[in-house]
Amino acid sequence: MKDKDSFVYIAVSGVVLIAIILAAGQFVGEEAQRVMSVSGTASVSVMPDKADIFVKIASLEDRAVDAQRVNAESTTRIIAALENAGVSEEDIETSSFRLYPKQKWDEDEETYEIVGYEAIHILKVETLNVKGVGDLVDKAVEAGADGVDSVSFSLTKERYKDVTAQALEAASLDAQNKSKAISKRLGVRVGKISRISESNLFYETYEYYPRDAELVYEAAAPKPATPLSPGEVEVRANIELVYELG
Repeated sequence: MKDKDSFVYIAVSGVVLIAIILAAGQFVGEEAQRVMSVSGTASVSVMPDKADIFVKIASLEDRAVDAQRVNAESTTRIIAALENAGVSEEDIETSSFRLYPKQKWDEDEETYEIVGYEAIHILKVETLNVKGVGDLVDKAVEAGADGVDSVSFSLTKERYKDVTAQALEAASLDAQNKSKAISKRLGVRVGKISRISESNLFYETYEYYPRDAELVYEAAAPKPATPLSPGEVEVRANIELVYELG
């Protein structure tokens, strides 16, 4: 029985030893391989073709049920105004909704007291008419909106796919040019590409945060259309190429 156990132990040890030798040989082979790694970066800036408008509707009443009712009535009017301006029903959705007691500090009692209930509804309005964003803001405020939290200018999926391809192509060319310059300077011959990897694909939208004063309408005088001119959005890409050296 003891001899059998010794045989099993020797067999297992032999397998482990063979595995270690193979792993070591593979490691040495990788270390001995002569390669050159280069990174290429590029960015592409284009005008946005989509905008998301975040419209704010706020209602403050003595009772929570009244705050919710008034807010719902205002929301209905604003949605109708936006749809009349050409926005599709499916392009208007609730971003957030809050209903909470409004409090203030009572110095005499040294405690907070409830002064009413406030409902805040944020509507997300999506439009492909980027140049008409200012007009939609005006329509929403005229219909009873209390302001616009922000406007996010971005790219549609189709446009983003095209711009991403441009950025990746430019980053690949940048990496190739770097490999040529490095190999020429160091006097080495570049062989075939052994590995390609893409990382740090970054997409930066253009965010606009209007001031409250820009959205206040004077009853005595007509207000000109709100001018909103978006800046360019940027897509950045990074490509890493690993070349074998001859």
